[in-house]
Amino acid sequence: MHLYKIAKSSVLLLVVIILSFSDIYAHNKTIKGSVYIKNGTKEPVVGATVKIKNTVIGSITNAKGQFTLKKVPDGNFEVVVSAVGMKTMNKTIEIKHEAGDEIEMEFEMEENPVQTSNVVITATRNEKIYEDVPVKVSTIDAKAMEITSSSNLKEGLKYQPGLRTETNCQNCGFSQVRINGMEGKYSQILIDGKAIFSSLNGVYGLEQIPAAMIERIEVVRGGGSSLYGGNAIAGVINVITKEPCINSFSTDYSRQFIDNSVPEQVLNMNANMINDNQSIGISLFGSLIKRNEFDANHDGFSDIARLNLNTFGSKIFWRLNPKMKFVAEFNAINHEIRGGNKIDIAPHETDITEMANHKTYMGQAGLEYYLFDNSKINSYISFQTTNRNSYYGANHDLNAYGYTENQTFAAGFQITHMWNTWGAHVLTSGYELNYDEISDLAPAYNREIHQLVNTNSLYIQDEWILTDDFNTILGLRFDKNKMVDNIIVNPRFSAMYKLTEDLTIRGTFSTGYRSPQAFDEDLHIVQVGGEGVVIKINQGLKPEYSYSLTGSADYSFKSLGLPIAFAVDYFYTNLDDAFILEDAGFDSKNNRILLRKNGEGGKVYGFTAELQTQISNEFMFKIGATSQKSEFSSDVEWSAGDSTKGNSAQYSKKFFRAPDIYGFFLGSLEMIENFYFDFSGSYTGAMLVPHYAGFIKTDYLKKTDDFFEMNIKFSYSFAKDPRITFSLGFNNLFNSFQKDFDKGINRDAGYIYGPARPFSSLFTIKVDA
Repeated sequence: MHLYKIAKSSVLLLVVIILSFSDIYAHNKTIKGSVYIKNGTKEPVVGATVKIKNTVIGSITNAKGQFTLKKVPDGNFEVVVSAVGMKTMNKTIEIKHEAGDEIEMEFEMEENPVQTSNVVITATRNEKIYEDVPVKVSTIDAKAMEITSSSNLKEGLKYQPGLRTETNCQNCGFSQVRINGMEGKYSQILIDGKAIFSSLNGVYGLEQIPAAMIERIEVVRGGGSSLYGGNAIAGVINVITKEPCINSFSTDYSRQFIDNSVPEQVLNMNANMINDNQSIGISLFGSLIKRNEFDANHDGFSDIARLNLNTFGSKIFWRLNPKMKFVAEFNAINHEIRGGNKIDIAPHETDITEMANHKTYMGQAGLEYYLFDNSKINSYISFQTTNRNSYYGANHDLNAYGYTENQTFAAGFQITHMWNTWGAHVLTSGYELNYDEISDLAPAYNREIHQLVNTNSLYIQDEWILTDDFNTILGLRFDKNKMVDNIIVNPRFSAMYKLTEDLTIRGTFSTGYRSPQAFDEDLHIVQVGGEGVVIKINQGLKPEYSYSLTGSADYSFKSLGLPIAFAVDYFYTNLDDAFILEDAGFDSKNNRILLRKNGEGGKVYGFTAELQTQISNEFMFKIGATSQKSEFSSDVEWSAGDSTKGNSAQYSKKFFRAPDIYGFFLGSLEMIENFYFDFSGSYTGAMLVPHYAGFIKTDYLKKTDDFFEMNIKFSYSFAKDPRITFSLGFNNLFNSFQKDFDKGINRDAGYIYGPARPFSSLFTIKVDA
């Protein structure tokens, strides 16, 4: 009820503010134009963003490179055009109250091999041209998702330097993303910049965000708590959802056969509608995924879980006038996943079942208002509610059913002001309230969690642009977290210097923290030897703190006629009072207890390198690699052993599931007109994975083999309105897949590593109109 009252009051306040304004600009014009590639052929730039600076007026180019901007008032404006793989363009225009309602404009864009979206938000909480931002940002756009046949957030994230996704349970498919080798709980996942992705969502949520709702994904590696609060030690992943710009419709259906036998089907639909004067638009999407269970070693127990996932969402905007825009979105997720054996009967009648059924609803609303040419106010409210029915049990246990409720609420406002004193300054300040309440009951494991985390935050940041070649960012955030007695202060300092037109260097010092609360893996119970492994929080657990140093260099050049962008990054993160999991033996029900407590500390450091190139729409290629070390300051006891069997305790300093070397690549080649060859892949080096006794006799620390996953796809498009594309592909072409899964009821379901699927064939049909 408390959360409901807060949300209701916030919505009413936002409605009052919106209704207080109307379109006060009496005279308006329409700007029409075209955007081409500057190569002498008038080749259109499709999907370029065209915006009028310091207003909410904007659109994207269609298949012919054409755009229309309506309801543009009188005045002097700057039109900004940006696109992936192109250099950003700016043109000034003066609109006067005179005869004629339409103005024609034309832009010719130069190619840029850097595949990062030209406009990024996550680095500074403001829309900025990437080449002017002192913080390193990586992006994954819709084209990369399509090239790699990524149907959801999890599958798309692994095609960035420093990022890996992994599956952590054979039975239920619990997964996480690692940034710079650190576990998923060290990363903050945002939806359109809002922290509504809770710990419960983190258990299975990476698969619950479909590609159909994603415009792009922005990734900032390194401490991000100075802007986004707790859990942003490793970095920030910001999912930017699609916003309607032009009338369009698309649908695609794909059918994949895992190991050429087990079907997985995906159906996506997306529609965008906008009214004639571009003041109101709505985007609708739906996604259906159905996958059968897969048994890799034919022991009767699944190694890839059965999945049914239905997602529906919508996003609307309302431009009240050229300076004000209201945006709202709503998403509904119905997620069912189950693994183990005898999957078609009741869970308590099986030997092992891990099952979770989620009903999740997410929504948010925001108002963007340009007060003057140099000031802007953003305000927002957002919520998320999830109910989970689960079963984590073995040996026909009737008590292994569980229930979880989770609600999150966030609200805030931000003021951005620009002025010129000893250079240009962009001052950003704001307030945020984050509320996260969770109740989790698991009777079979004596686990009952009732947790309320309430955080009030203030932040301030000054971006100081001293010259066209040098600028800095200094920021502070103050968090009062209910789980921590003191106010937490997190600073950040970043600087960027353009040594030449083609060489830019960046550096950042930042801090982060995690409060002593339940995280995603605490809400999952893996089955080992027919019993559960339960994570419990040690009484007196203190916050975990970090500081990070990052440095990067971006260099663009030409070789053999190809425009090439090369980047190298260094990263270092030091952890104080690091959270560790220590084996605490077994409880009275013979469940293994892993105790979350504070260790001495740890550190992660290394390098990433990335190379990319693009020639218009004909060819693009991107490759990245990471070399790193990640270890605790002292040995951590991961297995207490068994003195009755003569087995001693086992220790390790190295982070588990953190390979020293890993990387990715992706590319696309138009072989003949409308016929494309797409290729992608990833390399995962050897790593340490704990293997607990059950199927094997004693606990054992496994050093895995390395893996090379290769995917290819052939696509042909015909017709233009609608455009129809057929694709045939093969994932994990060389079947680089784990060969030593445990077998039977006594298996360790957490003993899983490597690529998510074995060799699979894929067929897709897509229609764009």
